[in-house]
Order: sequence, then structure tokens, then C-alpha cells
Amino acid sequence: MNKSESPSSVFFNASVILTGLASPSGGSAKLLNMVKDSKLKGIISEVILDEVVRRAEKVGLTPDFANKASVIIFKNIMIPPDVTSVDLYSKIVIDKGDCHVLASAMEAKVEFLVSLDKKHILSLKNKIKKYRIVSPKELIEFTAGF
Repeated sequence: MNKSESPSSVFFNASVILTGLASPSGGSAKLLNMVKDSKLKGIISEVILDEVVRRAEKVGLTPDFANKASVIIFKNIMIPPDVTSVDLYSKIVIDKGDCHVLASAMEAKVEFLVSLDKKHILSLKNKIKKYRIVSPKELIEFTAGF
């Protein structure tokens, strides 16, 4: 992708947001900054935002900080995915609690879903064709042309 093209659309899993907010020098933080600087079109759902707030203290952040930072970074916060969309993924996920992530990415029509969850999300790379499931490192490498 060159600079004249529109930014890639990316759905963020909560793991990337929490890691990026807790560790400002890592790859996840770099992606959050790219969203903030409009170099990537970052999208999350209300469900992801709730998860970030609920789990903030596990990474040393206050829920209030995690909420405010997320809302500043992500201009695109979508409503929870449709139940029908969520059900589509119930047969391929390891943890049914992750269906909403995959369904939201599909409904948002993103190019990428970025996650740090190797066991539940990244392990599905070869099963999902509507968008690419990538780690922060892989997405950074893909967008290196910016």
C-alpha cells in the first residue's frame, strides 16, 4: 500500500489495545499511534472497549485511563455484532467468547484483524478468508511502506 491509498482498515482485539497502552514502546503501541495519526483505520466494538476497561487493572492501568485512551485513539467504535454473525463463528472457535471478535471484524468489512491471542484468535488464520488475522508484528511489517 502506498501513501496515496486509503489506510488499511483494522479491527483490534482487546489484547493489542491493553498491551499498547501498558507498554508504550512496543509494536502494539506503534499500531495504536498509527490509528491515532490516521495511518491506519482502527476499529473496535463496544464489546472490545468494555473488555479493555474490565481488564485494565491486569496490566497496571486504571479502568478510567483505559476507557479515555481508547476513545481518543479509536474514532470507529461499532455496536456489538449481530447474533447471527456471532453464531457463524461458533463452530470454528476454541473459545465461544471470541465469536464476537470475528463477527465484528466481518461486519466492519476490515482488511485485518490484529490480535496477540495465539491460542484463540491467531490460530484461526487459515480458517478465515474474509480478512487477514495477524499479529502486531505482521501488521507492522505489512504497513512498513507508510
